[in-house]
Amino acid sequence: MAARAEKVPLSILPLGASITWGVNSASGNGYRGPLRDQLTSAGWQVDMVGSKKHGNMTDSDVEAHSGDTIDQVKKAAQNSLSYRPNVVLINAGTNDCRLNLNITHTGDRMRSLIDSILEAEDTRSTTIVLSTLIPSQVKNTAANRPSVNRQFRELVDSMQQEGVHIVLADMDPETDGDGDRLSYPEDYTTNGVADDTHPNDNGYSKMANVWYKAILDASDRDFIQ
Repeated sequence: MAARAEKVPLSILPLGASITWGVNSASGNGYRGPLRDQLTSAGWQVDMVGSKKHGNMTDSDVEAHSGDTIDQVKKAAQNSLSYRPNVVLINAGTNDCRLNLNITHTGDRMRSLIDSILEAEDTRSTTIVLSTLIPSQVKNTAANRPSVNRQFRELVDSMQQEGVHIVLADMDPETDGDGDRLSYPEDYTTNGVADDTHPNDNGYSKMANVWYKAILDASDRDFIQ
């Protein structure tokens, strides 16, 4: 922990749609609150950035818009790059799956989103943390999610080979040794009502665990500048 505490302060941009916003979270913080708590407990200085604020946490900045597809997230990201985040957390693609948008090219659209961040003057050395998509009970999303997650894994591998500072936050691992895979309905139910798409606080805590381990991975690779 001591070595990691000496890393540069983290300026984190949470980027995505309604899951990143924290829909169905009692606090509105979603995964951002527990993730920030884990990082600060490990000795990091953390500043969440973004053009929006949501949740009751003191550092509630975020760039997320409910319903956004990857192409829309790409456009929205431009609102926050001037904050110069050195880590961008991307959870996007669930709405592409739901709308059945040219699924075989979802990875290409995500590549375009990531390139747009890394080509911007303020974020050329930013570390990207790309997540796979969590389970959903929506028919199209459930059907398309495996293909999209495969594309995202392949994209991270390919971009790492190109020298890009990118790591995977796998929300859909083949094995669940750490117990962080989300389960339906227990990780989606609030006040007795199960949401088809958005986790409850326990589910968001599981997401935070995966993000945290991915950031540790990026730190151990000396990606974060």
